[in-house]
Amino acid sequence: MTMASIRKRTGKSGDSYQIISSNGKDMFGKQVRNSTTWRPSPDMTAAQIKRAVKIAAADFDKQCELGFKVDNNQTFAEYAEYVLNLKEANGIKKGTLRAFRQLLDRINASLGNMKLKDIRPQHLNLFYTDLSKKGQRISGHYAYVLDAEKLKETIRKKFGSFEKFHENGGPGCSTIAKMCRGEHCDYDLAQRSATLLGDKFTTLFREEKQTEPLSAKTIHHFHNMISSVLAQAEREMIIPYNSASKASPPRVIRKEPNFMQVDDVMRIMECLQKESLMWQAVMMLLIATGARRGEIAGLKWKNVDFENGSIRIDCALLYGSKTGVYEETPKTSAGYRTIGIPGEVMDLLRRYRVEQSKQKLRMGAKWEQTDYVFTKETGRYIHPSTFSSWPNSFAKKNGLPHINPHALRHTQASVLYQNNVDPVTISRRLGHSRVSTTQDIYCHLLEQADDTARDAIGSALFGEKKKQPPTPGKQKVRWFWIVMPSARRALFPCEWNLL
Repeated sequence: MTMASIRKRTGKSGDSYQIISSNGKDMFGKQVRNSTTWRPSPDMTAAQIKRAVKIAAADFDKQCELGFKVDNNQTFAEYAEYVLNLKEANGIKKGTLRAFRQLLDRINASLGNMKLKDIRPQHLNLFYTDLSKKGQRISGHYAYVLDAEKLKETIRKKFGSFEKFHENGGPGCSTIAKMCRGEHCDYDLAQRSATLLGDKFTTLFREEKQTEPLSAKTIHHFHNMISSVLAQAEREMIIPYNSASKASPPRVIRKEPNFMQVDDVMRIMECLQKESLMWQAVMMLLIATGARRGEIAGLKWKNVDFENGSIRIDCALLYGSKTGVYEETPKTSAGYRTIGIPGEVMDLLRRYRVEQSKQKLRMGAKWEQTDYVFTKETGRYIHPSTFSSWPNSFAKKNGLPHINPHALRHTQASVLYQNNVDPVTISRRLGHSRVSTTQDIYCHLLEQADDTARDAIGSALFGEKKKQPPTPGKQKVRWFWIVMPSARRALFPCEWNLL
């Protein structure tokens, strides 16, 4: 390959230099050439320009030799759209794609017009710094419910149920539950809800604008999106390196997962005896499997193995504001898994199936055959958000702490760790793609388990008879699986104080 040629050009905007690199001939014998334009800084002297343009030409030659198309003039916005379309064609999850597009709107406002080859770590760091400032929330216009009971009553009078309200353009059941718990909702959503209910906004909601900076975790979502786009450009040899890998987003401090105490779970099991057989089965499956909300919502009878006492997870029922309720494959390949179920919970499922079969006969031709385990009276699937809103209503009715399916998932992991189940088994049961993911989420439990390891090594190697005093702030307990007596029998851990 010959050295790149340099051609000086003079225009209205000043001097520029076209650098042309020859890369041999293609399969048809045609000369392959790449070119780029280099512009000097206004304050550079003639000698400095001469040296700098030679360096630029040598660098360009090197990049062409390696295969990089550094003359590619695609902007970040153009290439990001290509990357998202590529991900969609390769089967990216709908929820992930939707989240990426929301992030991209904000990213393009700052970096969209920049050429891929011009993006440097400094540009990204400035973007992250701007996001960290007050008043940077695009969706910082919120609304809060003034009277939760009044809102519920208005919805029931107008539409009959929360689900009918949602079907007519209102928020989903889980969103309504959050609103009624005092959490904020999007201002436009509140406006639309008030209009649907035929009431004034100020009668049902109060407006609030938040100026708090974005959290480090949210900024990391933007960083990951940018990194994903630039990583693809690096793989396709459009840019020599991924600038995001050299940027410095704010550090995220991981919060400990929220899991329930054993006494609270035992109270949940006790209060469940007054509920329908279906919701007993739902809650006991969430407790006994640690499965995700959508995985239980999408569970089908064909995947319930009564003979071997297990369920097979191979799909999830999810909801998107634009797509509605849809069936999706598990989050990762590890999400396809078989989970063993305690016999008492399987017995509960058998009783519920008999009850559902009787309901099917009563409905006759009106029954909608879907094969979902948990359905409405007509056989139609239950909205995924109901698997969050019902436990919350159940908790309030019985004076229990707030219940959400993910807290029960964390409780499952906590129980398994406390019973010395190895991380690989726990990871497989929870459907994590990597064991390291499980260990990162539950690292505080591993720290507690180190106390047991310390005592064991002390006893084995040094003959210590007396255990070391417990670390301040850590409770020394063990958990055991027991069979509950009477009608509410179920396998669940019980906490015993060993001090």
